[in-house]
Amino acid sequence: QLSALTAALHQYYPSLSTLTRIECFDISNTQGTFAAGSMVVFTDGIADTGQYRKFRIRSKNTPDDVAMIAEVLTRRFNHPEWPYPDLFVIDGGKGQVRASIKITGHIPLIGLAKREEEIIVPIQTGFATIRLKHDNPGIWLLQRIRDEAHRFAITYHRKLRGLTVLS
Repeated sequence: QLSALTAALHQYYPSLSTLTRIECFDISNTQGTFAAGSMVVFTDGIADTGQYRKFRIRSKNTPDDVAMIAEVLTRRFNHPEWPYPDLFVIDGGKGQVRASIKITGHIPLIGLAKREEEIIVPIQTGFATIRLKHDNPGIWLLQRIRDEAHRFAITYHRKLRGLTVLS
């Protein structure tokens, strides 16, 4: 799965020869309230749950996934003690990727847009879209990582909602 993903990204990231550490980010909120962000880490293609991080969104209380993902990534970079990944994966499309690339700098970054499972890659002239076949192991890995980030964000979001109900 890792080699299939590396091969799919090679045209856009030719120096990306290994995918030892992949970080994926997602946002969960209800109309902007109780917004939560998640960072999940896959090491050598396997979930590394000890490296997962959750973020309570501080800057927004209106539904703005683009601004929220930018906040989470900015806060992630406030922790230089966390190892940098070989690849950032953002759950989202062009808007989320556009906001993220300003923060992630030189580290390879892609978005995974839900509808068609399109891989969004920032390029100098805008964006490229990669559409892998549904039987490609690379897309399976990305879906697994994205789904895990989504699950982790929703779990934390529900916890935040529950804490407010109880208090």
